This record gives sequence, structure tokens and C-alpha cells, in this order.
Amino acid sequence: MGDFSAGAAIGAGFRLIGREPLAFLAWAAAYLVVGILPQIGVLALIAPEWTRLTQEIASSAAAHAPMSSAEMLRAQAGMMQLQPLSWIAGLVSQTLVLSAIYRAVLFPEDRGFFYLRLSGRELWLGLAMLVLVVMVLLLFVVVMLPTALIMGLITALARDTPIAGLLIIPAMLIAFGVIVWVLLRLSLATPMSFAQRGFRLYESWDVTRGHAGKMFGVGLVLAIVVWLAEMVLLGVALGLAGGFASLGQLSAWFQHPHFDLARLTPWILGGSVLAAVFSTGFFALFGAAWAETYRALTAEPDAA
Repeated sequence: MGDFSAGAAIGAGFRLIGREPLAFLAWAAAYLVVGILPQIGVLALIAPEWTRLTQEIASSAAAHAPMSSAEMLRAQAGMMQLQPLSWIAGLVSQTLVLSAIYRAVLFPEDRGFFYLRLSGRELWLGLAMLVLVVMVLLLFVVVMLPTALIMGLITALARDTPIAGLLIIPAMLIAFGVIVWVLLRLSLATPMSFAQRGFRLYESWDVTRGHAGKMFGVGLVLAIVVWLAEMVLLGVALGLAGGFASLGQLSAWFQHPHFDLARLTPWILGGSVLAAVFSTGFFALFGAAWAETYRALTAEPDAA
């Protein structure tokens, strides 16, 4: 098994965006249309129910008779029925964008329609992503449940002394480290499934053997870059918001029981465009890094 360059993996996303700026904008547009706008539509559908719920909560608080948990759950049941639509839109949009990124890195000659496709590769990638999401949820349960029991036992035995905190912190760090290590070992399942046109999961475990530490370093650097970009973007957004309306006014529009959705639409759409560009940049940095890592660790990306 080969090795990979951490520097090449970190810079893969930047090189991809610089090489394919129009494709990057097309990916952002696809993510906006397929992933974000449907969720805005869901929000528009549940807006009347949300207004009714906030009115009932306000009325109950004014009458000093807060709503019970059962009443709250019944009131939210209608809104939760639309939640699967948001999940599906998110999975489909992420699959489309990641597929385009993997194709641009692994098969740059296949340039048609900005690398965007609906093919068997996308289906296998979507399946791998879905299975990984389920596995992450199960992993959190498997790791965090015994960790919580150990922490409770430590707290009970230590009788709230300072040593309890000193012992709880290492337990949490170990649990977090186990989760991150397992995810890193399985993280190449998505580019493998895409490139080899088949479901690949545990094959990633073999490919990443001995490389988890370096991959963690790549992910950490990219996470810091994304965090810095997020801070800059947030500052720009707050500056624009302060130029057109005070933050207090914007907050009041959202929190008022009779908030006017039409009045907020320009802000929602503008924020959606920024979110689409930022999310696509996030996918480009990490997706290209993992695709570059996979290409370096395997001799033939399309070996199937």
C-alpha cells in the first residue's frame, strides 16, 4: 500500500476551486436548488403551525399555565412530519456535490456539465453516505453510553471532589478519540464507492491502515481553515445586516409570534446563497482532500 502527501491533500481543494471556478459556482447552485431551497419550502409550510405554536406558548405563559410536555409534542407532531423531506434533500444535494468533486479530482477528463451527473456512481456514493450516517449514530451510542456510565460512577465515588473532574476529562477525550479514529479509518468509503462503482465500507479500513494520524492532521488543518473562513463570513454578514437593519430588529422579526415571512424572504434568500457557497467550499476542501488521499493510496482509482 502506498503513502500520501499531507500537503497535497490539504491543497487539493484549493487547487480544484482555482482550476474549476465555474464548476464550483455550478456546484453551489446545485446545492442551493436541490439542498437548501427545498428546506426553505418546508419552513414556509410549517410557518403557520409555528406561528400557532408560539401564540399558544405566549398565551399559556401569560395565563401562568405553561403547556405540558405532551401538549408540546402534539403541537410539534405536524411539523415533524415534513422533516424527512429536509433529510432527503440534504442527502441528495450532498451526494451530487461530492460526486462532482470526486469526479473532478479522480476523473478530470469527464468534464461534461461541470462534472455533475446522475449515474450509478452517485447511487453507490449515496448509499455509502447513508450507511456511514447510521454507523456514526450507532457509534456514538456504543461509545458514549459506557462512557456516561463510567463518568457517573466516577462522580459517585469521588463525591464531587475535584478529582472527579480530573478523571472525567480523560474519559471524555478517550471516547472522542475512539470515535474520531474509527471515522478516519472509514472515511475513504465514499470516494472508494464512487470510484469503484460499488458499495465500499470496510475496504476503507484496510486502505487507511497506518495513515489515520496523518489524515487527522489534514482534517484538523482544513477544519481550522473552514473555521477562520466562517468567522470572516459571519463578520461580513453581520456588517451587511447592520447596514440595512439593526440586529435587534432582525431578531424581533424572527421572534415575534406574527413574524412576516414575506418580509424576511430577502434575508433568507441572501443567507441561503451564502450558505450554499460556504457549504460547497467545505465539501470541496474535504472532498478533494479525501479523493486525493484515496488516489495516492490506491494504484488505480477505477479498479472495479
